[in-house]
Amino acid sequence: MNKLAIMATLCLMLAGCKQEGLLQGLDQGQANEVVAVLHRHNIEAGKKDNGKNGFSVDVGKPDFAAAVDILRSYDLPSRKAVQIADMFPTDSLVASPRAEKARLYSGIEQRLEQSLYTVAGVVSARVHVSYDLDAGEGGRKMTPVHLSALASYEGDVDAPALINDIKRFLKNSFAEVEYDNISVVLSRRSALQHETPRKIDKPDNGMPAGIAAVIVAAIAALAWLWHKHGRSGRDALQAMRKGRGNGAREGEHDGKPD
Repeated sequence: MNKLAIMATLCLMLAGCKQEGLLQGLDQGQANEVVAVLHRHNIEAGKKDNGKNGFSVDVGKPDFAAAVDILRSYDLPSRKAVQIADMFPTDSLVASPRAEKARLYSGIEQRLEQSLYTVAGVVSARVHVSYDLDAGEGGRKMTPVHLSALASYEGDVDAPALINDIKRFLKNSFAEVEYDNISVVLSRRSALQHETPRKIDKPDNGMPAGIAAVIVAAIAALAWLWHKHGRSGRDALQAMRKGRGNGAREGEHDGKPD
């Protein structure tokens, strides 16, 4: 029965080859966002909890290329939520004022990006702040702050109104920033049309490869079992047929007149 077990293992391996690892090392929120977007585009995706290694997302092999394009269009997986307390842990070494300022502005940029995601129609956003690390030191005059934002949107959105909303939001996020020093660039995300690749139907070979492999394995297993356990039965059957033939011939011989 060892060969039968090997056949069953091969069938399971063939079935497992249908999944392709898409992402790993995600937190639960990132994994949920990825799975939700893929489901909206008719791509079946599975989420798996790997413990300390985070969450992973798998898709079928035929959908892998389309899934990568969709995630790139939506700028997913999104960055992990930034908390100011995490940027300045109490047990960390004391950094220089320049390093602390750079870390603070980087955190502000990411927080602004996360806030822009909540604006209706925005599917991805990037915010950049031009800051002078030496401003205010040694009596140096502070240079004006400049902000720039890149945003992608989808749906029926009034682009000029969206630009004004983003500019107003960014201006009110800083105490001293001129409205003219804020630049916003919008790009419309094109609609994605996805359909799982189909195989061309053939009159003589329309059976899926997986089903065909299982059938071939089952036939091979049955043939092996018949070869191993059915030999004694075949020998007995042949002996019975031979005995019947000999008996019939003897009966005919006895029935003839001497």
